[in-house]
Amino acid sequence: MKINYLILLLVVILIITILVVLLVIENLSLKKEVSTGNMFDKNVIAISNDATILEKKIIGKSMDPNYKVKVYYPYTPYAILNSTIEDKVTKEVTSLIDTSKENMIQPNQFYTLNINYEQYSYRDYISYVFFISVYTGGAHPNNTIWTITFDKVNSKFITIEDLVNNYPNILNTLSIETRKILKKDKRFENDQDIIDMLNNGTSPNEDNFKSFAFSEDGLLIYFEQYQVAPYSFGDFEITVPYNQVFQ
Repeated sequence: MKINYLILLLVVILIITILVVLLVIENLSLKKEVSTGNMFDKNVIAISNDATILEKKIIGKSMDPNYKVKVYYPYTPYAILNSTIEDKVTKEVTSLIDTSKENMIQPNQFYTLNINYEQYSYRDYISYVFFISVYTGGAHPNNTIWTITFDKVNSKFITIEDLVNNYPNILNTLSIETRKILKKDKRFENDQDIIDMLNNGTSPNEDNFKSFAFSEDGLLIYFEQYQVAPYSFGDFEITVPYNQVFQ
């Protein structure tokens, strides 16, 4: 009996030793991952009740250099759409990391990248609007908007150039309609400099209307900060009914 107890005790000690060794190895591996600044959590999680649309996220931070990343983006059933979106996300993450390596960051300061999005659909089209906020020092973050619209049936992207080719008068229409809606905002009253910004930012050229999305209510047009008004005004989202856009 004593021999059996001794054998059992030795087995228990051996198991404990193996577990301790594995924990040490795992801890060393984790420390190495953190030190390289590559500790990003890339998960795929379902959103809403639509099983065909998934979401990916990249959440992480480095110890040196100091940056934080919080990115959400969709994972769709369309490979070409996924590839284009992931290329954009990768470019933004890489740019932040490179910038943080190049610059001297103040103590207790973090460079940050935050990306979130909204999804819209209309008939055979699916649109995504990405809100990108980057902080690399200064008074406030740099906020931009990036949109992408995909024709699910023909497996192609729809750009402002495509809309202009199909509807030659669309830029004039969007210029008139968005300008009319924006001027209802009382903040634009009695300030000629701001009115000039509005007029320039809504002039009928493709660059001013490149950020759009197809929604059930109409064509959504997005104006970034500084495009039609000062930074303090924020960005603008204008809905133009389809019966006015596609004439």
